[in-house]
Amino acid sequence: MVKVNVNDIYWIESLRDYIKVVLKDKALISKQKISLLEELLPEDGFIRIHRSFIVSVDKVESYHSHKLEIAGKELPIGRNFRNDCQRRFKLAF
Repeated sequence: MVKVNVNDIYWIESLRDYIKVVLKDKALISKQKISLLEELLPEDGFIRIHRSFIVSVDKVESYHSHKLEIAGKELPIGRNFRNDCQRRFKLAF
């Protein structure tokens, strides 16, 4: 068990039955489903952008209709999540 402050999370990536939680200086891997973790995270701070990715809204550096960038890494936006992303990031960018 590792205690993680939600403010330190950049993004969460699904690796089948595992998740990778990416922080500023390290990544943690845990056996858990991304959908379960999505329910535990605060809605106003995180958004699901792809079936394999949840991102911290305040860590997003740039946004395009098909991808976004966090900490220099491009992450894809799935077509089923585009409308939610457009609504959420239209105000920020």
